[in-house]
Amino acid sequence: MMKTKMNDIGAFGVLIAVLIILFTSCQEDVVEPERVPIKAEIKQIIINNSVSNVVFQNKVETDMDTITVTVPQGTDVSQLDLDILVNYFGTLEPEAGITDLTNPIVYTVTSNTETRQFLVQSKIVPPSISTFVLTSPVEAVGTISGDSIILEILEGIDLSAAMFTAEAFGESIVPDPSGTIDLTVDSPTLKVINRDFEAVYNIYIEYYNVIEFTGAFYDGTVHPNVFLPGSVANDEADRWVVESNPAAYGGSVVHFTSLGDFSGSAAFDYGDLGLDDSPDEVTSIFRVKGIPDAGENYLEIAFKIGDLRAKFYLEKDNIEIKGGSNVKINFADWTDFDPTAWNTYRVTMNKITRSIVLYVNEEQTPVLETTLKGNSGDEIDFGDGGGGLYECLIDYIAIETTGAFTPEDLPLSKILQ
Repeated sequence: MMKTKMNDIGAFGVLIAVLIILFTSCQEDVVEPERVPIKAEIKQIIINNSVSNVVFQNKVETDMDTITVTVPQGTDVSQLDLDILVNYFGTLEPEAGITDLTNPIVYTVTSNTETRQFLVQSKIVPPSISTFVLTSPVEAVGTISGDSIILEILEGIDLSAAMFTAEAFGESIVPDPSGTIDLTVDSPTLKVINRDFEAVYNIYIEYYNVIEFTGAFYDGTVHPNVFLPGSVANDEADRWVVESNPAAYGGSVVHFTSLGDFSGSAAFDYGDLGLDDSPDEVTSIFRVKGIPDAGENYLEIAFKIGDLRAKFYLEKDNIEIKGGSNVKINFADWTDFDPTAWNTYRVTMNKITRSIVLYVNEEQTPVLETTLKGNSGDEIDFGDGGGGLYECLIDYIAIETTGAFTPEDLPLSKILQ
């Protein structure tokens, strides 16, 4: 029995030795994987006890060595409760928590592959405004200079209930941007408040680009032969009929009908209006309402200065300017436009630059821009000299020969007074 046990023990020992050899051999074949390098960096700093009860998050670029923590005026920088977030598996020395940032502190961040140092410092910022934008009744970006906000505004706009947006460093803005501000009062101000501290900004309005209207204006209250001397022959008087209309400026309009041939009697010179008889630039503004089912189209006016001609057509399907070439807008491609409603058209012409521009309803962006040539002359022609029926209501006509003015340069508010 004893011998048998010894043999068993010997066999067992041999087995253990074989297993150890096999295990050792397997260990030599195992390759330890490379560690993925993780950058040592501060991802974010959060101040939990800001005096304004706001959490200030300071994101940091990975290649920055200095981090500036901004805090509002009144904050005790000797008792800042900081959370400093680093990359995962990274360590921070010294630890975050209640921190005195009266003087900068060097923090060391260690990852699995590198160690990097960051200088963290504080900066106390008083209440301040960084942007001010007027959003209504017009858009204007304020220029901030010291404690002043300067706005450039077109003259004639009512600013008694203006609306604005603003970005500021502080708890509140007075008046609140969700309401309105009266910019017509003497020395309007804007305040940025942070607890016991405030910054006061004075708002200044600078008016610009306002052209005084010195041209001729007809508002449809009398027969056109008063406004356009000698332009309407007696036998054509029934083509220009004054009608009462409460929707019109001045309370009346001219009901204009063209039977297709005026033989030139509907043309008049700029000199007939007491204006420069041979201008280099002309601005023509007219408010028109097409009459549905009245004829082929609504209105045609030909504006001429020198050899530059803009023949304006308000047709059933489009607005068209004709001359050396035709440029048109098809109403099928122009949503929310009705030629049978009251619309205002502005045609500007510049003989020097040879440009013709059309604006509709006083929008700042023109709808047509072109350069056309035509027969010579300095005049305005109403009606279709080549045939066809045109019928519309004309509310007013304004002719200015001192320039080709945009709706911003010469607004209707300067004309309709």
